[in-house]
Amino acid sequence: MDFDFSADQRALAGAIQRIVADHREVPRTGNVVEPRAFHPATGLEAALAGGGFFEVALADGCGAVEAAILVYEAGLSPLVLETGASVLIVPLLIGEALPRPIAIARLADLPRGVRFLAEARTLIVDLGDDVAVVDMAGREVVPLDGVYAYPLGKFAEAPDLSAARRLGADKAGELRRLWRLALALEIAAAMQAATDFTTEYVKQRHVFGRPVGSFQAVQHRLAADAEKCRGTYWLAMKAAWSGSGLDAALAALHAQRAIAQVNYDVHQFNGALGMTLEHALHLWTFRLRWLVGEMGGFRTHVADIVDLAWSAAPRKAG
Repeated sequence: MDFDFSADQRALAGAIQRIVADHREVPRTGNVVEPRAFHPATGLEAALAGGGFFEVALADGCGAVEAAILVYEAGLSPLVLETGASVLIVPLLIGEALPRPIAIARLADLPRGVRFLAEARTLIVDLGDDVAVVDMAGREVVPLDGVYAYPLGKFAEAPDLSAARRLGADKAGELRRLWRLALALEIAAAMQAATDFTTEYVKQRHVFGRPVGSFQAVQHRLAADAEKCRGTYWLAMKAAWSGSGLDAALAALHAQRAIAQVNYDVHQFNGALGMTLEHALHLWTFRLRWLVGEMGGFRTHVADIVDLAWSAAPRKAG
């Protein structure tokens, strides 16, 4: 079932939706999308920053749910904008805004590619038993090319984190809870946008003299995909509302498990055109190809869900 937002939350969502709608046009050459792995949301970022939306989690009467609304709505855009760490994770983890864009990674991720690292001003590192906050000024990062629809980068050499700010062992679990929440929201948004894009496409694409979308098999699979999108969204919103680490892990697990089927369906229904950079579909589905493995993938969430569920279970005497 759907849960209702408050009047203030509905107003916030409406305001963000209007801003996103005004800044979602993908650069084109004629009628063809410019063939790039991703397109930065420069105008959207400026509009949200000008309205103070990046600090929404720190505003009076606001918190995780309001931040979650922004992360989700911005994620529907085909243009890429870093919001999960700067809008949701850092304000709620530390209680202050840090220079953005903000990249987030596990210690094991640093030798490999990290989302937004190539442009990050701040890096948050999950050390396992602590959290490091790294000022990226003066650190050499190599941008990485690839098919993933995100700006990626890695350190030119192994970074020295000895002088980085440490948040303490009690923050490590909280970081993972918030990261899972942001991850579920970003996946929900990308899946929903890809499904919506495909739904419109199959209404227009004709085979055998009729729209592709008129075939019952296509309708059934897109309906199942829509259910996965909304289920992920509401699991994430519940996790934002409850503040539960178990809820966040369940939302991230459901999100990453849903990606494979949604990606398969939307690409099949868009045909070969959907695999080209000139077609907008990849701007969401190639994000999902990265997000499916973030934080170690769904098996990591499963292991933590077991620990979280058992630690929360009442113990019988004797």
